[in-house]
Amino acid sequence: MEYAADLVRLHPRLLPRRWGRDRAPAWCADAERPVGPIGEIWIAHPYNMTSSGVHFGALIAQEPEVMLGELGRAPPDLRLVVTGEPSDPIASEGPVAVWRMLESPLDAVVDLYGQEGAPPREMRCRRGDLLRVSDQTRVVLPAGITALEARAKFIPHNQAQLERAQRVRPANEKKHRTTWLRDAAMSVEVWTLPERSFLQPDGETCHILMALTPGAIIDGEALCRGDAVFVPAQGRRALLSGEGAQVVVLYPDLVPTQIWKHMHAPKPGALAIDTALLEQARQSVITGTHGPLRAAA
Repeated sequence: MEYAADLVRLHPRLLPRRWGRDRAPAWCADAERPVGPIGEIWIAHPYNMTSSGVHFGALIAQEPEVMLGELGRAPPDLRLVVTGEPSDPIASEGPVAVWRMLESPLDAVVDLYGQEGAPPREMRCRRGDLLRVSDQTRVVLPAGITALEARAKFIPHNQAQLERAQRVRPANEKKHRTTWLRDAAMSVEVWTLPERSFLQPDGETCHILMALTPGAIIDGEALCRGDAVFVPAQGRRALLSGEGAQVVVLYPDLVPTQIWKHMHAPKPGALAIDTALLEQARQSVITGTHGPLRAAA
């Protein structure tokens, strides 16, 4: 079935924090910078403004079936955290969250606070690490960190209780589609784009796409690192391009969705076929004459 809802461009919210950095030029380059050090960049959240001029949460509330689909599940939240010095404790307010360390000093250590009053647990923090935490965990990031947090909002009835933070081992990231997290509350993936592909929403659930590297283009509009697009469950077909660029993809479901379609290039042998010869052969079959085929001049 073909749907018609437009994709929604999300405008990031940059929030000052005392422990943030004076600048974060590598992310959301076109966004307005606040006064003071930047500590958090909310990529996808109900309070984010959209390209239509309304808050993201309000836009979903206007047409929940079109936006959320048959499953009716709220999309995950997504934010970047950048530190110039050790952060304050950052709570993960959701059934499950996953942190990806995008930049990290070699000797960095994350402090994880669980139960109130309990001493922190230290965990080494290296670039590329994935850390899964529950809603009972508070995270203190060291200086010099850029981390991406994906946080589920849908609470499944069969969600297992996660008592402590866990390091997640990523799949082979050289594949076109890599899993960062597969959970009943949400899935987080990274797609490495071919030259051309497209999105074909199926009406079941919504998706959020964020440019992880430069070069991603959706429907002819280039995305800077950190730029995000919401794909409604009943959204129209959209073209993706930018060979080699990577996007982070989130959706509130355990089962891998199938909305990403690849365009397969013709086989090399097919490119060498002379269409005039094909037509000549077709005519010879029709007329019953099977003389020698001659290439068009």
